[in-house]
Amino acid sequence: MSDSRWAFTHRLTVRFSDCDLFGHVNNAVYFTYFEECRVEWWPTLGERPMGTSGFGAIIAHCSCNYRSPAFFGDDLDVSLAVAAVGTSSVTIDHQVVNAKTGTLIADGRTVVVAFDHETQKTVPVPEATRERLRAMMHPA
Repeated sequence: MSDSRWAFTHRLTVRFSDCDLFGHVNNAVYFTYFEECRVEWWPTLGERPMGTSGFGAIIAHCSCNYRSPAFFGDDLDVSLAVAAVGTSSVTIDHQVVNAKTGTLIADGRTVVVAFDHETQKTVPVPEATRERLRAMMHPA
């Protein structure tokens, strides 16, 4: 499922520990797959894209739609697209596709917020990072 909307794709292989008693990937694991993709992608935005020491990112919202099961050993392509850029938040769409069959496994959305861990308050995303994020946006 190649689509220019997706700014970044991370391939992973389903681990045995990802599966539940029914033999397919447990529903909660897809949030970890989304996170793994974001963690691999974030450094491509530049060094410390959310700001200086003490600043980071927290998740304000995460949702997932389950479309088809995945199983132990499947290779999955987890992709992300920048859907919206706010003053202190970034909305990211995700999709998980079976790399061999092209079957859509899951899709979802995450809202990431820039956060100052010292003050425990949201902070603006640095303008340079916002510009890089806006450049990645593609109409859905």
